[in-house]
Amino acid sequence: MFVDAHNHLDFFKDKEKLEKALHIIKEDNIVTLGCSMDVESYNFTKKLSKDNKNIIPCFGIHPWEAHNNYKKLDMFESYIRECKVIGEIGLDFVWVTEKDKYPSMISVFEYFISKAREYNKITNMHTKGAEEKILTYIKEYELKSPIIHWYSGDLEVLKKLIDYGCYFTISVDIGYSSLTEEIVKLVPLNKILTETDGPTSLEWVNGKYGYPHEVKNIVKQISAIKRLPYEETRNEIFQNLKLMLEKEGVKL
Repeated sequence: MFVDAHNHLDFFKDKEKLEKALHIIKEDNIVTLGCSMDVESYNFTKKLSKDNKNIIPCFGIHPWEAHNNYKKLDMFESYIRECKVIGEIGLDFVWVTEKDKYPSMISVFEYFISKAREYNKITNMHTKGAEEKILTYIKEYELKSPIIHWYSGDLEVLKKLIDYGCYFTISVDIGYSSLTEEIVKLVPLNKILTETDGPTSLEWVNGKYGYPHEVKNIVKQISAIKRLPYEETRNEIFQNLKLMLEKEGVKL
């Protein structure tokens, strides 16, 4: 089996493309953490998961949507309790350029990590431009098995996150980014997961529309960098997610 530990299935706006993506997830046995941007996208992914056992819906408020949701925090607890993984949550001080949105972003993030600690939940985190601040939060809240999505920050902070025990998703820029290659070299294989981040991320990298089977190429690239057999790399990455989810009572 393969792993897509961070996807946004609601980004497949075209029905035909969505059906193709769902078929690939099922036929290629890709265990998929379907991250949400907000309540609407969570419910969308939750509905898809009813017909596809490989899809695990995750609930969170994306930092880009925090300013639209910071006054609604009281309505999120039931979603947090029912989901197996909280995500996507985090901070973004790069792509969000309006600094007046930062207080609401921080407020939403603090709410979710406090609930993650309360319910002992796995978190799937966006850290863009806020890597050191998020490291501080992870330690302060003693978070369990944080998944750091598509890390692109300072390598010294990366080493501290590794020491804490975080997991790291390797995304579709592998083979295009020298930083990602360095990250793969530094992160132990037993802390690596693969991800596609939805169809538009690969478009951003090389102009091609991205489907879930892109994880196969990511595994191939990781195995080459780590100088390990492809099957061994694939199996280890799957076991990483399997063992993590089994602690949440999810059998794969």
